[in-house]
Amino acid sequence: MKITLKEIAKEAGVSQSTISRMVTGNAAVSYELEQKVLQASQKLGVEFPKRSNHHREFSNVIGLLVADLSNPYFLDIMRGVTSEAKVLDYGVQIFETNEDVQFEEETFRSIGNFNLCGLILCASRISDARLLNFYHQCNLPIVLVNRYVKDPSICCITVDYHKSLFQATTHLINLGHRRIAYLSGPSKSDTSLNRRSGIEDALAQINLNLEPDLCPGSFPNVEGGFQAMISLLTLPESKRPTAVLAYNDLIAVGALKAIRMKGLRVPEDISVIGIDNIYLTTHTNPPLTTISPPKVQIGALAMRTVYRMNMGDYEKGEGYMEIDAPLTLRYSTGPAPTP
Repeated sequence: MKITLKEIAKEAGVSQSTISRMVTGNAAVSYELEQKVLQASQKLGVEFPKRSNHHREFSNVIGLLVADLSNPYFLDIMRGVTSEAKVLDYGVQIFETNEDVQFEEETFRSIGNFNLCGLILCASRISDARLLNFYHQCNLPIVLVNRYVKDPSICCITVDYHKSLFQATTHLINLGHRRIAYLSGPSKSDTSLNRRSGIEDALAQINLNLEPDLCPGSFPNVEGGFQAMISLLTLPESKRPTAVLAYNDLIAVGALKAIRMKGLRVPEDISVIGIDNIYLTTHTNPPLTTISPPKVQIGALAMRTVYRMNMGDYEKGEGYMEIDAPLTLRYSTGPAPTP
C-alpha cells in the first residue's frame, strides 16, 4: 500500500507542509523534528524520501522585518520577539523597511542570503500577491503581525482595531462630539481602512458619516500628524473637528503640537485619541488617551509560533489570531465644546 506524505504527517503529529519542507530541502528543519518524522515513517514501514543534497542546516535564527525602528511600537514588538527567542535559544536578525514598499521588496530578495529558519513580518506593506509569491518561493515558516492574508499556512496575528476604533468613537460620541476626524496615516493600507471602518460604523449608529475632508492621509510619524492636523485646522470653525482619532500615537503627538501652535487647547477645544499606547503617551501635554494593544505579548506570541512551526507543532487551522486592544483613558479627551 502506498503511504502518502499526508499519512506520515498525521503519524508524526506535524503539518503536511512541514513534511514537504523536509522533502524539498528548501528550508531547514530542526534535528528533533527530523527525527520525529523519520521515526513516524519507519513505524509506517516506509523509507522517508531523502532530502536534496543542497538542503540547509537548521540555524536557530529567525528574521524580524519591521517598518520603522524609530516608532516605539515596533521596538516593543521587537522586545517581545527577542525575549521569547532568548528563552527558546533562538537568534533574531532584524530587517527595517522604513515604510518603503520598494525597499521591502528588495529586502525580500536578499533574505535568501541569510540562513534563517523562519520570518516574522510586522506591518508589511507589499501586496498580498507579492507576499504569497515570496512565501511559496522561500518556503520558510512565516508569521504576519498587523496583517491578514488568506493562506492558512501563514499565521496572522492581528488586533481587532475595528472593534477598538468603534469603542473609541463611541466614547467621543458619548462626550457629545459629532464632527469627528480621522488622521488616517497610510490611508490606502488595509490596517488604516480597517480602523476607518470602525469609526464609520460607530458614526452610522447616530446617522452620521465620516466626512472625506476630515480624513487626511500622512506618513505615520510625528511630522505627518502635524501636517495632517494643520490641514484640518485651516477649515472654517463650523467645519473644524471637535475630536480627532489618529492612526497611531506618533501621528497623535504631531496633532497635539499643531493644535497648541494654533492657540487651541486639548481637550477643551479638540479631543485627541491615539493608537498603540507607546511610552511617550504618558508624557505628552496632556497625557494621551489611546488604544492599548499588548505589543510585547504579540511579539512573544509571534516568536513562539515560529518555534512551534519548526517543531511541527502547528496546525493550519490556527492561522488567524485576533487580539483585543482596550481604550486607555487619560486627559486628552473631554466633552465637546459648546457653541
